This record gives sequence, C-alpha cells and structure tokens, in this order.
Amino acid sequence: MKKANILYLLTAILLTSSCSTDFLNTKSQTEIMAEDIWKEKSLAEAYMYDIYFAFQDAGFTEELQASACDEAMFTHGREFPETNAGAVTDVNLGWFSKTQSGHQWQRLYLNIRSCNDFIENLDNATFAEDARVQLKGEAYFLRAYFLHRLTRAFGGVPIQLRVTQLTDDPESFLIPRSSYTDCIKQVLSDIDNAAEYLKDRTFANTQKGRATLAAVKALRVRVLTDVASDLHDQPTASAKSSLLGSYAHPELLFYTEGSRTERWQAAKAAAKDLLDNPMGHAIPTYGGSGLSTEEKAQAIWKFFLTESADNIFSRYFIDTKDESGTKMPIFNGPSGYHAWGGNTPIQDLVDAYAMEDGSKFNWNDPQHAAAPYSNREPRFYATIMYDGMQWIQRPSDFAAIEPTGKIQTGYYQLDPSITDDSKFFPGMDTRAGGGENWNATYTGYYLKKYINPADGDHRNKINAIFPFIRLSEIYFDYIEACIELGELDEAKKYLNEYRANVNLPAITTNDQNELRKIYQNERRLEFTYEEIRYWDVRRWMIAPELPGLNSLKGIRVTATLKPSIGARSKYDADPTVWDMHYKVIDLNNEGRQFVDKCYYLPMMRNECNSNPNLIQNPGYGE
Repeated sequence: MKKANILYLLTAILLTSSCSTDFLNTKSQTEIMAEDIWKEKSLAEAYMYDIYFAFQDAGFTEELQASACDEAMFTHGREFPETNAGAVTDVNLGWFSKTQSGHQWQRLYLNIRSCNDFIENLDNATFAEDARVQLKGEAYFLRAYFLHRLTRAFGGVPIQLRVTQLTDDPESFLIPRSSYTDCIKQVLSDIDNAAEYLKDRTFANTQKGRATLAAVKALRVRVLTDVASDLHDQPTASAKSSLLGSYAHPELLFYTEGSRTERWQAAKAAAKDLLDNPMGHAIPTYGGSGLSTEEKAQAIWKFFLTESADNIFSRYFIDTKDESGTKMPIFNGPSGYHAWGGNTPIQDLVDAYAMEDGSKFNWNDPQHAAAPYSNREPRFYATIMYDGMQWIQRPSDFAAIEPTGKIQTGYYQLDPSITDDSKFFPGMDTRAGGGENWNATYTGYYLKKYINPADGDHRNKINAIFPFIRLSEIYFDYIEACIELGELDEAKKYLNEYRANVNLPAITTNDQNELRKIYQNERRLEFTYEEIRYWDVRRWMIAPELPGLNSLKGIRVTATLKPSIGARSKYDADPTVWDMHYKVIDLNNEGRQFVDKCYYLPMMRNECNSNPNLIQNPGYGE
C-alpha cells in the first residue's frame, strides 16, 4: 500500500509538470533581482533614492558638525571632547566615526559603488531615455559629491570607478591613494558629465531634493574654491604648518596644476557663470530694505524655516516621518521647554556678531559689556537665544513656574540679604533650574536658527529643509576669489550688496588683509550651523589662531536687586527692579586645542591593515 501511494504521488507530479514548468524557475517571487532594476524606471529611481539617502539627516542630526568647530558645544559630551582636543587617532576618529558626521569612509565608498553601478548599466536600461539621462546625470553628480567629500576629509584617496564584486581578484581591491590633483580631476570630470546629462534640469522641473544643473555648477564652484585655498597650495601650507611641509607624500595633500592666480581665476569664473545665470535661484534679501533691526531679524529667522530660491541642493524633511531632521526643536531647544539643549552657541560665536551700526562688539567697551544683547545686528537676534529673550509660551507644567516665556539662562537675586550669586535663584533654562536641567546649556545660550516648534511645543516634529548648497555660498565664493585676486572693488561691491540685505553699512577698506578678515567673519555668520565653517577654517589654515577652537567660553548672567528693592517671590526680568551683570567664563567641559594633524582625518587602521597600499596622513604615525 505504501509503494502504491508513492507511485501515485510521482504520477501526480509528472502530470502537473507536463502542464507547467514554473517550478523550474528559481527566480525569487519576493525579492527584486539586480537585472530587474534596469528594466523598470520605478525600480531604478528607488535605487537612486537609496543613494540620496546617504545624506540621511543631513545637517539636522542630534549631534551637529557645529559642535566640532567654533560655533557650538555639544551639551551631552559624547565623542566631542576628545574630537575637539585633537585626540583623533587611526583607531578612534571620535565623532567623525559616526554616521551623523557624513565622513564615514566605508559608507562613502559604498555609495560611490552604487553610482558606478548606474553609470555602467544605464546605457542598457530598457525604460524611457529621459529617465535614463536624468539618472545617469545624478549618478555622476553624486559620485563627484562623495569623492569630493572624501578629499576634504582625507586628501588624495583611492579612485574606484567600477562595480567591484566579491569574486574579483583580491589584489584588485588593494588600490593605492591617488594624488589630490588626480582626485580633483576625476571630480571635475564627473561634474562635466553630470552637467551634460542634467543640462535641462532646473529647480522648476525637477523633484525636490534631486540634482539639477545649478547643483552641478555649484558643486564645481565649491571644488575649485577648495583647490585654490591655502591648504592645498604646497608653498603656503608648508609655511603655515611644519607638519604638512615635512610630509613625505605631498602629492596626497596639494594641488599641483596651474598657479594660484590661475586657480582663483577658475573659481571666480565658475562662480560668475552661475551668478549670471542662476536658473531660477536667487540671493535672499531677507525682507528687503526699510526694515527695523527687529523686523529684519524676524525675516532672517523665518527665511531658514521655509523653501527658498536660494536653496540649490537640499534635504527635505516632513513631520509625518520619524527622522532626526524633523526634531531640531527638541534636539536644540531650551531645557525649560522639555527640549534637550544639544548644540549650544559658544561665546566666541556670539561675540562675532557686530553692533547694529556695524562696529565690532567689544567686551572692553563699558557700554557693550553692560548690555551685550542690546543694539546688535539682526543676524544675532535671528540665530541666538540669550537670557531675557522673548520666546514662546512654555508647556503648561513649566509655565506654572515661569509664565513669561522669556529665556532664563541667568541666576537672579530674590532676597537682598543673599549676596552670594552662587545662591541666587537659577533661571528656568539653567543647569540648576526648574526645567529639565540635565539638558540645560553650559554656555548660557541656545540655538534659534532652524528652531520653530510646531504648535508651540518643542517636542513636536516639524517640516524642515537643510541646504547642502545655497546660491549665497556661490555669491560668497565669488567675493573670496576677487579678494584673493586683488580685485577689491569688485569684492566690496558684492559684499556690500549682501551687507545691505542684513542692515549693515558698506565696507570701505582698501586693505586686502582687512577685507579678507571681514569677509571670513561675514561668511561665518551667514552660514552658521550649515556645515561650512568646519571646512573653511581648515582650507584657510586659520584654525590654530581661533579662540573658539583652542578654548571654550560661555556666559554667566546674574541679576541683582536694585537698592531699596525688597525681596521678590520670583524673577520677571523687570529692568526697574534688577540690575544685570554679564561675565565671560571659561568652561572645562572640553580641553579644546587645534593640532595640525587635524587638518585631515586619518586612514583608519583597519583599512590600512586590509590595504597595505594605503599611505597614512601626516601626524598619525605614518
């Protein structure tokens, strides 16, 4: 009986197979095969979106690049103290080893491989040509973007232009570092190809967040500006840093083609090309002329919360998705609003903002020192939260304690008999205050730029846009090139147009060095918290002399009762009751110092062990 059942089963199988051979098809019904990507536009686009996702939360992560330079301090420490102390090594990149930093070697090369995949296969794709052209242009653009990011962090790196497979000869993976010059040539070649494939792509006819011709041209300007800068000119860099000057492999750090004048001319020409034809993009006027300081500050603050023609290449976040980019208000808002106070402005940044009349802020000026938050330029009020600033109503539980909605980062005398300011009443947003004080600022400030709590609650997610490249950057690159070429009148023309848009008077100096310093400060303030300053201080090679990279300072704010004023039950910032006092203080949370090896990051030791052809960067035990 058992034998008969088996024969019956085999017969049934044979009869079934005579009608269909599907069971012989081993193709997965639940997974997409690699070859299918090039048959369907939707699959290819999904693959491309995955490459774009390499940008992840862009500049809106919990831990911001601003805290790795002289813009901010990360309240919660983590890897930033060692990073900012110059303690980065080939086995410990500190913060730069994290995904948030955007510097991960392995991740960048993984995405370059994906770009190579597109470039190799799109010509044989079977979907519509217009989609193939756009995707190929994007692949070239993104490969250029990622390779350029690698050169910024490491100098010359291995150039991999094909799709590698696990079955490849192991020796083929042991690619040595190419020279910095060759890497830049490859980046520019990819940019040229991207420009050709994306020549009809504008902000108006392209999906948000995807590359356009303007983005390609803007990347070219950024690359050429880097190339022309001090860090990549061997004589200049060697004079400024003995470590770089004595490096045995200068070809990995320096650009060797053309004179510096020719390099700056190339950067200037590329910038002017885009400025003359911005393809629908525009420089912001921040509300135009005729605005008061308060109105201008409000216009600047609102500008960074919404879409703008200034944004050339951006990452978009929507509040229905659980992404870090939607959480800037809770990541960086004041502790007295149930927020985490993460990346707080340091005193050096605060002091960089000018007075309302354009003069420098100066702690040695008694009027400035007595009221450091009065009569400052509009960008200060658009960017910095400071003690006494009017903000939004606090959540109901904290509003019961502090109902005014003013930022409280100071310590306030409530009883005239208590004169020791260490015993003064702590403000709601201090580390001893009534808010979530474990999240409170050490520096005495909070970030206002990009912070716009949805429905008045920092805990709610928001829609947000992080700009990777703005037309304003190209505008500034043009000014910089003009300064370095000695074309000071042209530089001042453009710089003063910008300054007029932020209610500042025109610059009149004819001294190149002075104009350069003014420009560098203007650029610092315009692009605060936009992941530009970190690179600027390196390519200018000014990091060793910057206070905010070699020390860490904040503010101690106290309020004392005026004579004859009796005890008060709570602090309400009434200027007729309290006198304000401000003292710049040293913070010991970080031992900041810039060391010359930190102009570049090291090759990770595990990468060097895997590829003995990799040469280590200077200062890391090469």
